[in-house]
Amino acid sequence: MTQRPVDGAQSWSGLSYALIDGYRPLVMDVHVPLGVAHAPVVLWVHGGGWATGDRRHTPLQWGQQRMFERLLGAGLAVATPDYRLTAEAALPAPVHDLTAAVRYLRHYATQLRLDTDRIGVWGDSAGAHLVTLAGLAGSAGIRDPWLLGEAGVAGERTDVRAIVYWYGASDLTVLPDLQALLWPDADPDHRAELARRCSPVTYLRPDSPPLLVMHGDRDTMAPLDQAVRLKQAADAAGATCELVVVPGAEHVFLGAAIEPQWDHAIAFLTSQLT
Repeated sequence: MTQRPVDGAQSWSGLSYALIDGYRPLVMDVHVPLGVAHAPVVLWVHGGGWATGDRRHTPLQWGQQRMFERLLGAGLAVATPDYRLTAEAALPAPVHDLTAAVRYLRHYATQLRLDTDRIGVWGDSAGAHLVTLAGLAGSAGIRDPWLLGEAGVAGERTDVRAIVYWYGASDLTVLPDLQALLWPDADPDHRAELARRCSPVTYLRPDSPPLLVMHGDRDTMAPLDQAVRLKQAADAAGATCELVVVPGAEHVFLGAAIEPQWDHAIAFLTSQLT
């Protein structure tokens, strides 16, 4: 793979957004549309089963940089953080990382030409789980230090304006195999409590950020039931949530054209952030 510049952007690559003792520096790339001051920004969080992945690339089938350039074309900046993977630190550590990324964007918004009040988040697969968890809990009135952590820049808000969840996990309490993957050394009772506290459905409230939930109906890696559960939990809590089931689509929307899915998500983010 080759890495080329993102067209239409001023880019900052490898910004160290958190330095945590004993771990590699956590870095993020930020791409801001040329000629736009105080741009709304979308934090894009990669998937990879909580164990792999790279901030610089979307799923390989989509082509490099194309989704980022589509966001920029809509007048939205995009920030892409790396986060700690399962061999490095167990959940909720990666949620601490994403929360730190949001605080970093706010702290350096002037230098990066970003609007501190217009931050949205979007993730796919494991990234959808992590960013939805961070976005919902980080936007709650009562802060949960265990989940959100203290990594990176202190003293900044962690709330977001919109969340896009693509084919992730929303209720870990019904996924015992995933619990075993994420917390292999925990006893069953502790695992059950960790699953509850690390499930996005736990944090839905009437004032939660609006959610767009998208999932393929032929996904064999992430159960469609998880998207349905997120929608049902949002409805029960009185939160705003749109569920889109993409017919014929596998994981990463294989089997369906990706461009209409990007456009749906970007239109939602634009409506919430601009």
